[in-house]
Amino acid sequence: SNPSKLPPKSGKFKVIGQNNDGIVVRLYGMEDVIQVYGNEMKLETTKTIAFKNQDGPLQHIMLNKAGGVIFYLQQDKKYSLLWAQPVNSKFIEMGKPTLIDSIVDRRELVASNLRFKQSLDQSYTMIYYPYFSNTGRVEAIRFLSLDPGLKVAYNKIVQLNREEKELENSKTLIDNQGNVFMLLRPESSNGARYDVIRLDTQGEVANYSITTDKRLFNEPYFDVDNKNGNLVMAAFYDNGSSEDEPAASGYLFASFDPANGTPVKTTYTPFARQFIGELTGRENPTNLSLYTFSIRRCILRNDGGTLIVAESFIKDTRETVVPMGIQPGYNNYRPSEIFQYNDIVAFSVKPDGQLDWRSIMRKKQVSEDDNGAYSSFLVMNEKDRLRFLYLDDVSNNAVLNEYLLYSIGKTERNTLFNQEDRDLMLLPKMGKQISPNEMVIPSYRGNSLRLVKIIY
Repeated sequence: SNPSKLPPKSGKFKVIGQNNDGIVVRLYGMEDVIQVYGNEMKLETTKTIAFKNQDGPLQHIMLNKAGGVIFYLQQDKKYSLLWAQPVNSKFIEMGKPTLIDSIVDRRELVASNLRFKQSLDQSYTMIYYPYFSNTGRVEAIRFLSLDPGLKVAYNKIVQLNREEKELENSKTLIDNQGNVFMLLRPESSNGARYDVIRLDTQGEVANYSITTDKRLFNEPYFDVDNKNGNLVMAAFYDNGSSEDEPAASGYLFASFDPANGTPVKTTYTPFARQFIGELTGRENPTNLSLYTFSIRRCILRNDGGTLIVAESFIKDTRETVVPMGIQPGYNNYRPSEIFQYNDIVAFSVKPDGQLDWRSIMRKKQVSEDDNGAYSSFLVMNEKDRLRFLYLDDVSNNAVLNEYLLYSIGKTERNTLFNQEDRDLMLLPKMGKQISPNEMVIPSYRGNSLRLVKIIY
């Protein structure tokens, strides 16, 4: 696309997705602006969203085949009204908005804590909102379930009484039948436990716990396997072999009956010496642990297994010398945050938890004081293969590369283009797959936004 200057009141952006109208992008900040790009990446529509009774920023945008639905708040001192406004292809209102719910709470809390989650096939939308006590604990959570016609299937308040930190670290899922799962991890010294709140399609609540025998390293990954009907968990576990610091000793793969949490299969697989040797370049390593890797994605296999994708990440602080020009020989020191996003590893796991194959994809990305915005990678799923797109360096003249990862574990590295030749500064991890063979990556350079569409 051609460069587009960001409006003064809308300095952030997000690719929402694609429908029959084109690629939809939200610009936001003090104002919300919707942009729609056509097939040739020409900017077709720019619309500032400001409904008559709207207070604050938009809460959620749901795309239909054409147009969509925008959720927003109308707020008073003691309560907030959540509205859903259908819009056409130009994002102009179609008819009157639908009142979804009224929430009695402080307006600033409602605006910052309302959350939305859609099922994979977008047949259901789940909305949830926490209520806090005077001491900061989460007393209860309100859950709402909507069908595609914006009809409320249920509106339920579930009592909780949890620490706020547990909610911040919670995982929330919704399957294609409309069943909702909230997983909360309480403080636990032995292994890990996740308490699950499950609401079925009628809003009936069930509570159960998922436990592991070993302590977890970094955050686990949960998903609902819509095809095989399981709740799936993947994680790195820590055997406690390293006394100095936490470390990953291997991976855990588990599946559960989503209705009651009964384990279907749980497997702990230690990292093989050969794998650690390939990763570290050591012939016969004695330390078989990983220290910097976190699971970024899990991609479910059709047979009930999964692909675990992890990336090495290091955040550090160092002192940078700042010369004082007026006093030669004297310097100031400024702390700088260093972000390193390095190798990617993938483990293809069979339904029984056994390793099918593993793969290592090399990369090294180092940046300073940018929160790693231009680092990491974007995954494109082509069913029989995956594409991992990333910049080979965090600089103006970086090259956009890709790893092709085939379903048998074979990898192939390709060079796509030099971003400086096209006046780009790509943000791969903010990209989005918009069709089976297309993805869009935003570029931000000189306060200008551009979209790059890659077609295979």
